[in-house]
Amino acid sequence: MKMHRLRIGMVILLLVLITPWTPAGAAPAREVRIAIGPPNVVGYLPVYVAQGLGYFTDLRRKSNIRVTFIDFRGGTEAATALIGGDVDFATVTLTHVVKAHEVGKDLKFLLTFFNAQTMAMVVQSELRDITSPAQLRGKRIGITSPGSATHMQARHILTAHGVDPDAVQYVPIGGPPTALAAWQRKAVDAVVYLDPLVTRVLQDGSARMLYDVRTVDGTLRLYGAAHISSGLLTRPDVIARDPEAVQKVVDVFVSTLRWLRGHRAQPEEVARSLPAGLDWTPDMIRANLGGLSPDGRVLRDGVTTVITFLKRDRLLDPGFNVPFDRLVDERFVLKSITGLTVP
Repeated sequence: MKMHRLRIGMVILLLVLITPWTPAGAAPAREVRIAIGPPNVVGYLPVYVAQGLGYFTDLRRKSNIRVTFIDFRGGTEAATALIGGDVDFATVTLTHVVKAHEVGKDLKFLLTFFNAQTMAMVVQSELRDITSPAQLRGKRIGITSPGSATHMQARHILTAHGVDPDAVQYVPIGGPPTALAAWQRKAVDAVVYLDPLVTRVLQDGSARMLYDVRTVDGTLRLYGAAHISSGLLTRPDVIARDPEAVQKVVDVFVSTLRWLRGHRAQPEEVARSLPAGLDWTPDMIRANLGGLSPDGRVLRDGVTTVITFLKRDRLLDPGFNVPFDRLVDERFVLKSITGLTVP
């Protein structure tokens, strides 16, 4: 009998030792889901730097907020997931907020990642007669997905060079792996895409640059004014349900943008900060760092430019007149800028 009680006691002790300890009354982690589409492109550099620097790990440890990123084929799919309630945030471009409001869906842009478009138009090197976007009429242009930022950017570039944007064939090629495969099998004549694909095909000699919009200067040449590219957006119900979590997520990205601002002259250090497996070269990073927002602030004239060009390219109802304050909720980024503490 004593031996039996001893064995029971040892089993109980073992269970105590191997069972994770949770403080009495401890709340479960707040789950935050962020859509990203397409993944592994430089337009979402702040996402990957924040991951590599451990900021989301710190957020879980200090604030009990667990962030999960969900990859989508393109920005259109990521924005659709946000509208449908499948995720709480999306890291896509401002254009998706504007287009959502056009059809009566209320999304809010919270902060800016890039004030340059982080994209470029390149053509297959063997098409030697094509030296300008003006010569792409009737050609196949690769984009991530219909309605995506790459699709809209392709239309902008063509229109600026006197080509009817509907006089080409747009080919959805998805995220970087499938996009590279489509390029290599020559399923497209040109692409409008982001790094790392752009730098890779330029460096291997299979592509020639037609128009570079990865820098602020290149963006200004195309649009003639300030612009806004990628950033963070959400829905009003997410803000109403947990404004503290929204603030904490915004704080992470503003902190990351500040870190990147301090390392703009050190692309090697930025490359080292990235998560393992994301083999972005310093040269590729250098080509894009100049377009980063310094603090995440949403530029009012940048919002105006986005709307103006969507209308010009027949991608938005000419009567669209939603004001800045309905498209953008800048309370969180302004609070981060004025009183940021790293989570």
